[in-house]
Amino acid sequence: MTRPVVQPNGFARAGTVRLIIWIVAVQAVFWGVALLVRPHVVDPVFERHRVTDVVLMGADGRPREAAGRPNYYLGEGRAARFVGTVVLDRPEAGLVVFAPRYNRWARLAVNGEIIPLSDTPAWRGGRLGGKWVVPAGFLRAGRNSIALDVRRECCRAYLAALIAAPPGAIDVAIRQWRLQSLLPALGLMVLGLFGAGSCLLAAGNSAYRQQAYAAALAFTGMALGGLWQVDILTPSSEAVYGAAGQMTLLATFAGLVALADRWFPGGPRHDRVLIALAPVFFVLIAAAAFTTDGMPALMRNMLEIGMVSLANIAIVASILRGLRTDLQAWAADAAVVLLVPSISLADLIDSIQVNPLNLNIAPLGVLALAVLLLLGIVRRGRMLSRRLEDANALLDARIAAKQAELEATAELLRQREAEAAVQGERSRIMRDMHDGMGGQLLSVLMLSRDETSPRQMITRTVEQAIDDLRLLIDSLDSVGDTMDIALGQFRERAETKLRAAGMRLAWSNALDGQSIMLAPGTILAVYRVMQEAINNAVRHSGGQVVTLAISPLATGGVEIVIADDGRPGPVLWKRGRGLSNMETRARAIGGTLAIETGGKGTRVVLRIPAA
Repeated sequence: MTRPVVQPNGFARAGTVRLIIWIVAVQAVFWGVALLVRPHVVDPVFERHRVTDVVLMGADGRPREAAGRPNYYLGEGRAARFVGTVVLDRPEAGLVVFAPRYNRWARLAVNGEIIPLSDTPAWRGGRLGGKWVVPAGFLRAGRNSIALDVRRECCRAYLAALIAAPPGAIDVAIRQWRLQSLLPALGLMVLGLFGAGSCLLAAGNSAYRQQAYAAALAFTGMALGGLWQVDILTPSSEAVYGAAGQMTLLATFAGLVALADRWFPGGPRHDRVLIALAPVFFVLIAAAAFTTDGMPALMRNMLEIGMVSLANIAIVASILRGLRTDLQAWAADAAVVLLVPSISLADLIDSIQVNPLNLNIAPLGVLALAVLLLLGIVRRGRMLSRRLEDANALLDARIAAKQAELEATAELLRQREAEAAVQGERSRIMRDMHDGMGGQLLSVLMLSRDETSPRQMITRTVEQAIDDLRLLIDSLDSVGDTMDIALGQFRERAETKLRAAGMRLAWSNALDGQSIMLAPGTILAVYRVMQEAINNAVRHSGGQVVTLAISPLATGGVEIVIADDGRPGPVLWKRGRGLSNMETRARAIGGTLAIETGGKGTRVVLRIPAA
């Protein structure tokens, strides 16, 4: 449940002033537009040829003054005869008589002769006016008597005006008057149907489905009101015609009340009375449609006043509920919704003053409803925009916090990985020193303690330890270098060893500076395999040239081939510790080792997969 917003007195007074300004501005603009759209201007042609001495003939045959407003003549019962006089200078030109509005049946007599209706079907009830063309033979120079008999099925007969003029300009004025009378009704019908269809489409999967259905009901009632204005739906009985008008009125007010009750926060609540009374109103209206005389005038007026009053009370209560919740936020909406009571009260006053006219809020109500829905669309668009901006800001804040958290976690992981890498490299170096140089130094120590050990063996063991230490240092120096640079560091040492043995190194590198990176442990294993292969060539091949070729593999790895041009001796064919170590180191780095012997020497092929 939405709680009212408690505001200081200063804010409450400012909100009240703002509400009054909104109400005055909306009412002024609306009624100004209404007067521009439907100005109360009498056609000059009609006014110039208006019959001004219209009187009502009583039952005793004596003329008397007709009741009603200046532009409406009211009879005393269901039937009335209105009589007037027109003076003609040229009767041979003929005469056109036009009654802009009258009851559902009218008959004209000129100088006692009945004139047939020219072009307006009687079932339209005089909504488009009646036109009679009087031939010259029925006219005379001077005074001519015009008598119009008007009948209706219930209530009192009435006549809006009586126009008499020669053919010509009056015909054009009649066509314009009918067009002006018909277009608003048809426009109301089209706008109402369009509005109802749009609201029904908007109701699908919408958070404002109830408001959309209520607006669709109000638009439907207004569309039917457009049809009712031209009397298209009731070509036969005035009772049905009056009931149809009241049905459209009931549907329109039901939709407006339901919309207002759901438009403001805290609803729906105030439409319950109308929901309970709507079936009662419906039964009364439907029952009156099947009677001969229709609903009595007093009962009809009471019914219409009751519908209008109850609907306006519910609408005003809904407005007050919204203003109590948040005066500043709902001031504009309240000002627009208040158009409904002002329009309906103006229409009610007009209906009471002109008794024969039925109450009809539809023409101006559709404009108020359209303004309200437009305001609602703008309001909800702004609300959704603000919510989207707030959600985006909140999402950005959460993303920033999560990104900072991920960056901190990534930095911690990088530190731990770096520490783990340093620790792993430290362990590998210690293991290599222990397994390689440590074992060789231990052998030197044991040989030095044995007085019978040859000095040459001790020297060779020390040289092997020094070579292994240099390989370890070179592998550490190659960190960050590419494969060809790391192998290039081994080239100088291999040439020195082969030159001392009277042999020559033929170096070939086909990597062409490719960025092939290997870990220091892998480089050290490659160094040791290459060193063991060159040592075997020096000791056992008896050749003159050692070829070392480096080339890329199609799979992204590297192939290293070490070949000599000597003859393989029996020592090489024997699988010793050195050959086993070479194969073990090759497998440790994921590579393969192959040794090929033949008449042209020995080839050691080491293939290293891509990192």
